[in-house]
Amino acid sequence: MSPVTEQWADVLTTHFALGEELPAVRAAAVYSAESGFFAVAGRDGENGRPHFAPAGGTGAQPGSDAFDPSRLEALWTAGEENAPPPLLRLGEVVWRRESLEQVTDAVTGTELDLVLLREGNRSMWVVRTRQGICIFALVDGTNEGHVAEARSFALDFDSFLVGQGY
Repeated sequence: MSPVTEQWADVLTTHFALGEELPAVRAAAVYSAESGFFAVAGRDGENGRPHFAPAGGTGAQPGSDAFDPSRLEALWTAGEENAPPPLLRLGEVVWRRESLEQVTDAVTGTELDLVLLREGNRSMWVVRTRQGICIFALVDGTNEGHVAEARSFALDFDSFLVGQGY
């Protein structure tokens, strides 16, 4: 395991241990175009990888449910008002973009793209830095308070990665 992957697992595990009885984030991952999903963790030691890519899958293959990085870029573009929202397949789930916003990281001052994805009543936040790193935070349950808490978690972890030089 790389040092960043170990740090990521430690940070996520600590977040879950210090959180409330039902943590807001069920699983989280870090993605880069060069490395793919280079760090994935789940709550309470759960394997988080199936939430982001099929078990054993490493790349997009025709007809597979593997993550297609070219679809990720569509999340960051503002569409026409009447156009359908961009979709992204992660694991076996097709997520649709519900919102897109640009925020300034309070710690680093960098501009970030922040997307809320929805699939039915499930939610996931995706943060993209200018360095091309994306943080995915899968919300646990349907509680809107968890959605807001998971947003904060994703932004906090982005600050952590930027501080590490990513």
